[in-house]
Amino acid sequence: MEKCKEIIKEAILKGFVYQIHRKELEAIICVKCGIDKRTIQNWIRALTTFGFINEVNPNVYKINLDKTPELLELAIKEGQKKLM
Repeated sequence: MEKCKEIIKEAILKGFVYQIHRKELEAIICVKCGIDKRTIQNWIRALTTFGFINEVNPNVYKINLDKTPELLELAIKEGQKKLM
């Protein structure tokens, strides 16, 4: 679960707070976990299973910030009143 949180945190730091494209998610997983295709598939499956992301379509995932409330402050920019 901690590695899942690290992946989501990296996505937020890169500016993805609502949705993320599969290619961007794969790039983050490559850096954090490894570049093997099976590793990437396993981590995407883990993120989905544990509810960190939800598939919108095969290429886009919705980030679920409810699973990582401690990262909510990173996701909200100064002066921003709400998330999408």
